[in-house]
Amino acid sequence: MKARKLWVALLAASGFAMPAGAAEFISVGGFSYHFERDLGHNEFNYGLGYERDVNEEWTWSAGVYKNSLRRASFYGLANWYPLNLGAGFRAGLTGGLMTGYHESPVIATLMPTLEWRGEVLALQSYVVPTIKPYVDGAVVLQFKFAFR
Repeated sequence: MKARKLWVALLAASGFAMPAGAAEFISVGGFSYHFERDLGHNEFNYGLGYERDVNEEWTWSAGVYKNSLRRASFYGLANWYPLNLGAGFRAGLTGGLMTGYHESPVIATLMPTLEWRGEVLALQSYVVPTIKPYVDGAVVLQFKFAFR
């Protein structure tokens, strides 16, 4: 319970340190396609999250979703996009902490990321590496909607 209160306080405080014109998004989860097809994973991963730009290269995000093991996963992530590919696409890395997976109450993650942003809709794709016994690898597609 103390850890949850700390996360909430940190997220609230970080909102005050962001530029006033920063883009904000609500994510609703998405889909995953696992490399090991015979493990019976849940590949419809609905959820609810929040993402906010720090600057042109950095964003942070936090939320909850139903993971591939059919458990609730909470996450806090930083997204770094050093490569602007044009036409709304950018690429980089996403790292942070997640809950709800094998063998550990909290896991650290670092994933290659590709994002496309339109006026209202954004799509974000991650490649989750297989790290046994903790995580089964997958390609993930997440849907985000701008609200500012």
